[in-house]
Amino acid sequence: MVETCRSRGLTAERADALSFLAAQPDASLGGLIAIQVVEHLDAQYLMRLTESAYHKLKPGATLVFETVNTACWAAFFDSYIRDFTHVHPLHPDTLRYLVQASGFSSADLRFLSPIADHDKLPVVKILDERDVNPTVRELVEAVNGHASRLNSQLFTYRDYAVIAKR
Repeated sequence: MVETCRSRGLTAERADALSFLAAQPDASLGGLIAIQVVEHLDAQYLMRLTESAYHKLKPGATLVFETVNTACWAAFFDSYIRDFTHVHPLHPDTLRYLVQASGFSSADLRFLSPIADHDKLPVVKILDERDVNPTVRELVEAVNGHASRLNSQLFTYRDYAVIAKR
């Protein structure tokens, strides 16, 4: 991958993230992106990486950490636990907090890869209100309420990114 990047005129190096950052002058980098990486790092390493990134990025530079949305149960069970190289599930709020605690002035969450509607729990539709007695209507409302609540936990977005400014 490094050679492919270089053949396209890009600067690319193969190195451990912390070693690479340590070799950079403070406030010298214009941005840092880690896509599907942070879930493979132990907590101590991730904290050191985030703090180092803060010091090495220029003021106003952007940090992006994108990962599996383990708060979405479908993503957790379909994607996260299938990869035995994943170290820790990172709830979106936890990763955003870590970035903010490292000094970044803003840290926004952007949710990506929504679960398709046809993969969510369906709601029950009443075709003709005149044919429904109050007991059936109450049951339909309860079932639909449960489906909505489960959809909000089970079937949201597969991935998310924390986008922060130095």
